[in-house]
Amino acid sequence: MKFQYDLVVIGSGLAGFTSTVFANGLGKKVAMVEKGKLGGACTWNACVPSKTLLQIGRRVGQIKKYNQNGLKLVSVNLQTENIMPYLHSVLEDISGVDDFDNLEKTGINILKGEAVFTDRHHISLNGQVVSAKHFIIATGSSPAIPPVEGLADIPYYTNETVFDIKSIPSSMIVLGGGPAGIELGLAFAWLGCKVDIIEMAERILPKDDTELSGLLLDYLNAEENLQIHVSTKAIRFQKQDNGQLKLEMQTREGKISEITAETVLVAVGRRANVAGLALEKAGVKYTARGISVNSKLQTSSLNIFAAGDVAGPIQLGMMAEKQAILAASNACLPFKQSIRYDDVAWVTYSEPQMAHIGLTEDEARRKYDNNIRIIRYPLTKVRRAVMDHDIRGMCKFVLDKHDRLIGAHLLCSQAENLIHELQIVKCLHKPLSRLHTIPHIYPTYEEGIIKRAADISYTMKMRRNPFVRLVLRYWHGYKDKLDTVINRL
Repeated sequence: MKFQYDLVVIGSGLAGFTSTVFANGLGKKVAMVEKGKLGGACTWNACVPSKTLLQIGRRVGQIKKYNQNGLKLVSVNLQTENIMPYLHSVLEDISGVDDFDNLEKTGINILKGEAVFTDRHHISLNGQVVSAKHFIIATGSSPAIPPVEGLADIPYYTNETVFDIKSIPSSMIVLGGGPAGIELGLAFAWLGCKVDIIEMAERILPKDDTELSGLLLDYLNAEENLQIHVSTKAIRFQKQDNGQLKLEMQTREGKISEITAETVLVAVGRRANVAGLALEKAGVKYTARGISVNSKLQTSSLNIFAAGDVAGPIQLGMMAEKQAILAASNACLPFKQSIRYDDVAWVTYSEPQMAHIGLTEDEARRKYDNNIRIIRYPLTKVRRAVMDHDIRGMCKFVLDKHDRLIGAHLLCSQAENLIHELQIVKCLHKPLSRLHTIPHIYPTYEEGIIKRAADISYTMKMRRNPFVRLVLRYWHGYKDKLDTVINRL
């Protein structure tokens, strides 16, 4: 059968864009379908705008911090009405990097409209039928809305609408203490909005290390304009006569209380965008969590693949890109590769930042029956952090019995950059101590945290060497004082 295209990609977000460009690079005839704005959620209402707001607030906060530590810098008079126009100018700049306008010059067809499958090789688009040998579904995800009484009766924001506000509100209730709720709540608090974050679980960032998420909670609750309520359930919303929005909430112990705010932001999670695709007609199976795929990212119809948030199981930009390349490769090439999720890293842009790779301490103890080693390194020992007056935080390294890095969790400034060196070590299945021999530039966070942790790992490993132990115990002139080395590092 002859088809119009070798591959049609549905969706133009990070997964859709990447898979389209990759397949086109292999010389395939490719089309990309988008019913909305080219660029997807990451560009317009997720990663980019949230990090931009955080960066504005962080820079204002840095000036305040310098003033608190003795420098008398010019105070900042933040004109909040200018923040959102600035934000949108940044989004336009970022969309220009993707250069959608020139995609068609490379041979990619961009088709505007809503794709509806009619069978496993055809979609209906604007009343026309489009055929393809293979499809990749990369339609992303949308905000999940919890069934809280009264929520549907009040105006509320999600990440898809909050960046369209004209000015920073005076107060905000945020539902959800996951990464999105923490990042957006902190950003608005830094910009002068009084923020209350409501989280049903007993801690924020439940996928991160328990010890460090508890430490971060203490730091965030000390921030001006920010209060986080954990183990607290949103019971009922009601709009007041004065326009304020009231939330009745209940703690796990049953205590009822009320708070009011000008606005409400819902950030409790995501749901896969599968509605309207008529996946049943293409024989594609899916659940409430998204499209079901095998390790090669094939759906139940093997010529149709899925990538990004719509496929899960990890809804991150880096994962969308990884899945996109694999899906495009498997769709276009005769050999098929399988995806692995062992070495996924992520960062929550809190203050300090929280970076994660591999197993948490709790997960490692369950998997390895406590046969692990933990290195904790406080920021108070990092010279660069002391120089920057930024000593809050803790870094934790989880090693197996062979000193291989099986998990790393960084609560510190620059965590977004530091985690990558550790990710390489973990992906290559190398001991953390291997970094001991690699010179790191001084004074940097890399030298002060990663190199020091590697030095500690090396010293611990050396102490366990039977020959070294004999020398330190019995050889004249030697004595085991390696604890002093570890404590000084």
